[in-house]
Amino acid sequence: MPLKRPPAKNWPFIAIVTWGVVWAVSSMRPVFGQADDGRVLIRAKHIYSADGVWGEPGVILINDGKISFVGDSIELGLPAKEIEVDSVMPGIVNVSSSAGLSGGDAEVSREITPEFQTLSAIDFESRAFKEALDQGVTTVQVLPGTESVFAGLSCTLKTAGDPTSRVLASADQLVIAMSSDPTSRNRSRSRPDSIYVRQPTNRMGVVWIVRATLHKIAQGKALDQLDPNTGKLLEELLAGQRQVISVSRAEFDIRAALDLGKDFGFQPVIYGGDEVYRILDEFKERQGRVVYTALTATTGALRGREGTELRWNIPGKLSQAEVDFCLAGDELLDQARFATRFGLAPQQALAAITLQPAKFIGQADRIGSITVGKDADLLGLSGAPLRPTSGVEWTMVNGKTYSFSGQP
Repeated sequence: MPLKRPPAKNWPFIAIVTWGVVWAVSSMRPVFGQADDGRVLIRAKHIYSADGVWGEPGVILINDGKISFVGDSIELGLPAKEIEVDSVMPGIVNVSSSAGLSGGDAEVSREITPEFQTLSAIDFESRAFKEALDQGVTTVQVLPGTESVFAGLSCTLKTAGDPTSRVLASADQLVIAMSSDPTSRNRSRSRPDSIYVRQPTNRMGVVWIVRATLHKIAQGKALDQLDPNTGKLLEELLAGQRQVISVSRAEFDIRAALDLGKDFGFQPVIYGGDEVYRILDEFKERQGRVVYTALTATTGALRGREGTELRWNIPGKLSQAEVDFCLAGDELLDQARFATRFGLAPQQALAAITLQPAKFIGQADRIGSITVGKDADLLGLSGAPLRPTSGVEWTMVNGKTYSFSGQP
């Protein structure tokens, strides 16, 4: 049967809808996966890595998503797809991210929810991953929200690729919110008609919940009204089998987290660390490690998230004190550039957003530097990475490039 043409009176409506769809599609900032045969040769004027190769021209050969050669030149025995670029650096690693979380970033019905797994709430098609690629981020550690004292388990993901192969760690580090975050919406003196009529309502309550809970676990006592997996996870914490993240920004919260770790036999990694500069000597003496996120604040801000005092030269101070640290949060390339203005050496600044965070999440054998055998997670730029005018030309994840100019 021949198709009938829609009535003429409907054509203006159809034309408007069609134009709208075309405009919406064309206005989106697409990410194009670049097809390849598994063999890629990158010719760069400058290679900036984090473990020895710095500012030298050369070539990088990639086979099946892995770096197979880094050097001045190479004689190819087999054909390879060639890419020319001014500068190449390792893909950025962000270990304090909420990318992809949907349907809630935490289980807020209880204060103690270490069994909450961020991986179960990940939307792999989330626009946040595309935005991360836009900034040169190739790997993220996704943390649970911090409305619960024991917040849950992080996961580590690549920002692009087949979802079945993007997960590097599914139920990884246990997050404790040693800060005012779990108290933000709680109240105690009112009719119990909300889940927020509960403890804690102040920082003292946060510390008490952590201590009381771990004390019960250490004594082998049952935890009432908790998920069956909770006890097992906390037993792993006390046995030193589970790395602990403490989200702590203010000086007294950082101290409290370190004291808890000392009392219960674990060493928490401090995430946040806004006021770590106040106890820098003590922090170093106690072998503290910090994922510093305060540089995500704007230069016009006077106070941090919890009224903390911000200082713009903290990364430089951490480096001088030989404290193990990395940078995390949004706009990490800009953070590294900013840090160099206040005393952090350029190579340390680059390592602080690549190799150092990879070490913090136990993935340095796969990512974080331009090294033979590692995943081909790279970032192509129009100039030196720490130069403010240099732009991201493409991001590569597992040997596959993603372009943001609309050109495959």
